[in-house]
Amino acid sequence: MKKLIIITLITLFSSNSLLAQSDSITIYVTKALKIMKNKSVNKSRLNWDEIFDKTLKESSNAKTIKDTYPAIKNALSSLNDSHSNFYPEEVVRAYTLGYKATGQKFPVIKGELLKNQYAYISLPDIGSFNKDDWNLYINTFYAKVNDLQKHHPKGWIIDLRGNFGGMLYPMYAAVAPFLDSKNAVGTKDAEGKIEYYNYKKGKFYEGSTATQLFQLTQNEPKTIKKPIAILVNKVTGSSAEFITAAFVGQKNVNIIGTNTQGLTSGNQEYKLLDGSFLVLTIGNIVDRTGKEYSKIGEGIAPNIKIENTTDETKNNEAYLKKAFDYIDGE
Repeated sequence: MKKLIIITLITLFSSNSLLAQSDSITIYVTKALKIMKNKSVNKSRLNWDEIFDKTLKESSNAKTIKDTYPAIKNALSSLNDSHSNFYPEEVVRAYTLGYKATGQKFPVIKGELLKNQYAYISLPDIGSFNKDDWNLYINTFYAKVNDLQKHHPKGWIIDLRGNFGGMLYPMYAAVAPFLDSKNAVGTKDAEGKIEYYNYKKGKFYEGSTATQLFQLTQNEPKTIKKPIAILVNKVTGSSAEFITAAFVGQKNVNIIGTNTQGLTSGNQEYKLLDGSFLVLTIGNIVDRTGKEYSKIGEGIAPNIKIENTTDETKNNEAYLKKAFDYIDGE
């Protein structure tokens, strides 16, 4: 009799555990779907009943939270923005630890004086959630700009070629001294609300709210008023397109190259119960003129077009010649 009671209790305990696990999986998926429904830039254009039914059905046999990842990724694909993504907890952890802790090479910011009169500096992509990495990125950029300013260059070249995106905050803070006005770039959400981004004295603002604070060890460069050439190519994407758009319409700037990649939308990270991130497209880029970049794949058009060839050396020479000619003509 005692044996039967013990077996029955074990069976009940196992059943309850499975039910609890099943409930937690359903809660996990449902929460992810609700975030998508509430925040997606395309939320008003989608059939949410269909997306919920399909995703919950795809995840119905999941035994663990990780088993639901493919269904969540499929749901993100159905949002039709080509930019939303899902990062599992282990990937998020690596991003948070940063470059040094994970044995990755830190982004190389190149700064040099070309032909003794043109200040050249690159703005590479940065894929890290680590605040120390952001501070190092900004301070390295500022140090190189401050050094180049000592040479009183005739003009500036900011190279965004090959920058496929990453974290906007440190990139924007880095180039802020080159921008001539507030509200140079922002996002327009599904309701048509525009929120502009700004930077001042170590703080990054989303609208009127300071959302990021940087630790500066270098002096912020003096505002750049000389001619500025922005170099872009088809790889230039996502956050780098925000930077490109920030210069659209600025009087002392010309954008040189090809149309950018066309991921002209803004993403926001949402942390799920297991530490994974739902990275959701919540708005399209809007420049200082109010122009919205909503067409996927179209990108941002340059002022001066470059016809790329397979010869990288010739390509680079063509880019720099156009930059020199523009600066000389100002």
